Order: sequence, then structure tokens, then C-alpha cells
Amino acid sequence: MKFRYYLRQFKLSQFLVRSLTYLLTIVTLLFILLALTGQIVRDRTVELGLLMYIPVLPLGLWTTALDLWQAGYSLPGFRFGLTLIGLGMMTWGEMSMTGQGAIPGHFNSDTQVSVLHWNISWGGNGSRTGWTSISHDIMQRHPDIAILTETPPKFKLNRFLNKPMGWSMVMYEESWHNPLAICSSWPIQLEQFVKIRDGVAMTVLVQVKNRPLRILAVDGKRNMSRRMTIMSHQLLPRWRTPLLSDIAQFIAQSDQQGKPIDIIAGDFNTISRSLGFDVFAQLGGGYYLASKYSSDWRGTWMSILPLYDIDHIWVHKHFLGLSTDIFTNLATDHRGQLVNFHLPTTSL
Repeated sequence: MKFRYYLRQFKLSQFLVRSLTYLLTIVTLLFILLALTGQIVRDRTVELGLLMYIPVLPLGLWTTALDLWQAGYSLPGFRFGLTLIGLGMMTWGEMSMTGQGAIPGHFNSDTQVSVLHWNISWGGNGSRTGWTSISHDIMQRHPDIAILTETPPKFKLNRFLNKPMGWSMVMYEESWHNPLAICSSWPIQLEQFVKIRDGVAMTVLVQVKNRPLRILAVDGKRNMSRRMTIMSHQLLPRWRTPLLSDIAQFIAQSDQQGKPIDIIAGDFNTISRSLGFDVFAQLGGGYYLASKYSSDWRGTWMSILPLYDIDHIWVHKHFLGLSTDIFTNLATDHRGQLVNFHLPTTSL
């Protein structure tokens, strides 16, 4: 009797495991289909934009592991078929999110300019050591221009960063939670505040090595939309098309007015595959997405597991020898970027 009881229990366990495995396989295939749709269709609507945020590389890892757990029999009649799909997704995810390296060339060091952008999460994790660590990371890189989003109060910026570096600063607003600040040892002045939907922006002129650089600094508002709220929780990400459309329109207008934008930088709160970024490659002569010229993983958020590239620096194509270093400090939940490029000799 006991033998029959244990046999029934064993068969029941086998049935439950097979059923669970079958269900996991179906759900995985559904997520693969949704992820591919998101990568191809992209954020034409808020709802479609959600699919774009399904991370391809982790999904590929899960798909491969699930098929290997089933000894390659996940798909009937195609052994290790799901493993091949998973490996393909891992390769796609890795290639699309890894930079291609610096633009090669031999340049005079006198023409080099370095620009740092970093969302520093209001000065870090709330402790003094967090902000001290962040400011140290900025200072040791010694950029010509530092573009900071979500900055701590002005007195902290001055005490721990600007004063030691001998920098001047332009802030979007002098409040406890200031969204934007641009710092430099070179002459710097605010040109104008820029009105955009779902964010804040300003243009600043920095006179670097006898060459004025016009910078458009951007900070996209919090990422959740008021649409589709359940139990006071906002579920959908904010649609970034209006923000990016306004930025593109301003860049085009500035170029027509003889005030071309040299650098666009900020926390856009949207990944680089967003449709709104497509025009940046040709707009006003065209811009390079700086993170593509690193040799690193390009994700910037969250710093502990950076699946998404939501912080961007776009550098005008008339600059030369572009290279980018992406770095991490766990005192803030965003990774920073240091971009080096060279001024064209005709501008010196």
C-alpha cells in the first residue's frame, strides 16, 4: 500500500513539474514575441513603449537556462531550438548595448575637450559620505565641463566641488532640489531657459580654448505617467515623444538662427531606441550618441544593474576623435559618462 501511495505521489509530482515547465515555456515564448515587437515597433504609443523596455539580454539568459533544464526538449521536434533562440537574443542584447569603441585618429592634445554628464541623485544616498564619494569621482576625472542632473543644494556643490576645482556654475534654479547644473573652469554663462514638455532644459555657453560651445542640458520629469493608475500606483512610463519632439524643434530653430547646439546632454528618462531620437543623427548637421563610442556596456540605470540607457550625451558631428568612458558609483543610482573629443582646427 505504501509503495502504491508513493508511486502516486511521484507521478503527481512529475505531472506538476511537467505542467509548470510547459507553462513556463509558453510564458517565455510570449515574452520573446512581446520583446521582439517592442524592439521593432518601438514607442509609437505609451503601451507599445512598455514592450521596448523588456530587456533582451536577461530574457535570452532565462530562455537558454529554461531549455537546458529541459535537456533541449522545450520545443517539440526541434531539440535545443529554444537554446538557439536564447543565444541569439543574448548576442543581440549584448551587441546593441555595448559600445563600438573610440573613433580612431591622431590629434593634438591642445584641441581635446572633456565633458562629463551624471545624474547624481540629489547628492547620493543621503549621507555625507555619498556626496563626498561622488564629488571625488568627478574631480579625479577633471572634465572641462560637468553637466549634472538632480544636484544637491548650491552650498554642497560649491563646498565639495566648485571651490576645490575652481569652477563657476550655472544652475537651473537655486532650490533644494535643483534639476540641472553646468560647471566649468572656463568662462560660462546662461543663454536661455528652454520650454519643453515633460521636462526642463537650458542652453549655456562655455568658452573653451577660444571656442564657444553651446550646450543644451535636459532633465526629463519623473518617469511614470498618470494614465492607468491602480490602487494609487502609476503603471505606465511617461511617453517621451513630446519631450524629444520639443528638443528636436528647438535644435532646428537654433541652427536656423545661427546658434547651433554643440552638445546635448541630460537624463532623458528614455532609452536610445526611442523613435524621438532618430532625427538627432541628421538634425542641424547631425549628432553622435557618445555612449556608442565607449568600449563598455552602455546602460546607465540602475547603477547596480544597468539594463537601460536613459542618460545621454549627443556630440555634434563636426567634432573629431570621440571616445567615451562610462563609470559607476553605487552612491547614486545612475552611471556617469565622460566624453572626450577634439575641436576642429579651423575653430581654433
